[in-house]
Formats: sequence, C-alpha cells, structure tokens
Amino acid sequence: MHQKHPKIARPALGNYARTEFALVGSTCERMEKLMRAWADSLSRDFRCLLVTGEHHEPDVPTSVRYDRKHFTAPDASWNDFDDRLLGQAYDLALVNGNHYPAARQIVFVDENKAGTLERRRDQLSDVFAVVHVSGELPEWLPAAPVYPLERVGELLPLIADELRAAVPRLRALILAGGRSERMGEDKSKLVYRDGNTEVERLAKVCADLGVAASVSVREAEDGDRFPIPVVTDRFLGLGPAGAICSAFLIDPDAAWLVLACDLPLLEAPTLRQLISARRPDHVATAVRGPGREWPEPLVAIYEPRAYPRLLQFLALGYSCPRKLLINSNTAIVDLEDLEPLTNANTPEERRRVQELLG
Repeated sequence: MHQKHPKIARPALGNYARTEFALVGSTCERMEKLMRAWADSLSRDFRCLLVTGEHHEPDVPTSVRYDRKHFTAPDASWNDFDDRLLGQAYDLALVNGNHYPAARQIVFVDENKAGTLERRRDQLSDVFAVVHVSGELPEWLPAAPVYPLERVGELLPLIADELRAAVPRLRALILAGGRSERMGEDKSKLVYRDGNTEVERLAKVCADLGVAASVSVREAEDGDRFPIPVVTDRFLGLGPAGAICSAFLIDPDAAWLVLACDLPLLEAPTLRQLISARRPDHVATAVRGPGREWPEPLVAIYEPRAYPRLLQFLALGYSCPRKLLINSNTAIVDLEDLEPLTNANTPEERRRVQELLG
C-alpha cells in the first residue's frame, strides 16, 4: 500500500511537556504562587516550565529572556506545535489552567471563582486532585482525591513521584555503521576475547547492567549478521550524529546510551559509573578521560531532550555530537583511568590493545 508520509514515532507529550498539570478554578495569584513554589522545590532534580497568562496585550508579541540578554521581536507566529517544541525540553509544565489547558488538572473549588471553573469544565479530562478552598463541590466534578487548601502541600511529593515514574527508560545503541577505512576491516566483526565480536561483547555487558542494546547499521540488510535488534541509519552521511538521531526517530521517549564499537577496553565498571551518575534533567551525561578537556560523545547517555537539540545543531551545520555536549547542559563523569577510552581504529592500535589484554 502506498504511503505518502512515512510513519514515525511521536514523543509522549501533552500540550507542553511529558508531565504537565493545569491548576484551574481559583485566583491566578493563589495558583501561580503555588506553581512558583513547586517549581522552585522540584527544579533541583527536574526541569520545570511555568505557563501563565496575561490580562492585557503584551508590548511585543515575542519576548524571551536569558540571563541579562533579552530577545524581543515585533511580530511572531505561534501555535500549539510551538508549545510542544518548547515544552519537550522540560520534565514538568505547570500551567495556569484559568488561561490554558493541560493534559492533567489540579482543580480548585473556590466559590469566588466558580464561574471560571464552570467555563473550563470541558477541559477537565484527567483530574489528578481537587483542592477545596470554599463552597460546595460541584456534582459534575470528576472523581479524584480531595485536599483542603491547608493540605495542598501534600500534592508536591505526589507530583515528584509522577516525575520519577516518567524518567525515560534507558536503551543502548552500539555504533557499527562506520566504514572502518583506517582499520581495513569491519571493526564490528573484530574479536578480542572469549570468541565474541565487540558488538556481541558490548551487548552482553549492557544486558548484564539491565540495559537492552540495539546496533546501529548503515543498511537494513547489514543487520542480518547481528544477534540483537538493529537501528538503520535514516540520516545518511552524518556519522554518529545521524545514528543517534535515527535511534530517537524510532524511540523518542527513551534515553540512549551510545557506545562506539572500537573501544575494546571499555568494561562494565565504567558503564556502571556512567549510568549511576546519569542526570535525566540534563541534555546528556558523558564520561571524560583524565587530562582531557572535552567529554567523550560515544560513551554517553543522550536524554530525549537531546534529540531536538541535535537536529538544531545539524540545521546550523554542526554534525559533531561532541559539539552538542560542550554547548549544552551536560553532566560530566570524570574517569580516573584513561584506558577504557582506548580506541582501536588502526591495525597498530588493535595490536597494542591485544598486548594489553594478554
């Protein structure tokens, strides 16, 4: 059957982020004060976005502030897709539901704002909790736990639990799509010990750490020689950056542990250290060898928020994933030993590794 547009996996987003709550039904002042307090508390471990509204037309349609730099534009076009493009970089969006909807709701029953809640009635699609300020609970209100206003603080740990449950699962991507021109033979087929190729060895190391591995290949038929699932490169000619983007293309909700297949001294302890130090609230977590200035892009965990940023870097003409790590919010794991990052890209380097392995 002819398909005009190929289907690709879409990230599990709400109107903004992967986890979002609209606070609706009380005064903007009360709810936004609570939103700010919750965001301040949660921002130690999660990236938080506040979505609020204005009661008057802004001076300029677009205004963004970063540190002391303030960006403004005299005109702008913005729609629901722009909301998601912005929100996907965040773990949590807290939304003033009196102005804008969100996938889940925290409903305030406040007799002074009963009309506001009534007008938003059709947006109460997934009520997480009800906060009782004053007045009678409407009969039409969906069933949900009810908290008196003085106990509203009890919702904060529940929201934190939701965020922890939504931390992206970890998958591994072993890069085997290179041409191995300097080695003169396919590096993914090389055997250094125990009769296993490097792809097979790394896949087993990942499995022992509880991380399912896939292998990145140039062409679909290349996958016939691997015992694990394959990810075919959909961004041809862009090297590791294209392979990483191809992995996110099939699973944008996973975090990808990216591993080169030419690191025969890389073992479980180093990967365990990397995984233990993972910061899901960052763009990535990467190791750095002693004495090295920059992180290693092919022993790194890329969070889902790295995907759109990688695409943006490609749009600017940068295809090196290290450039992304250096210029993004990347958690660095400093290794005490450089040996696990020893590359074997040439026959000479391979022989030196074999001597080290005995």
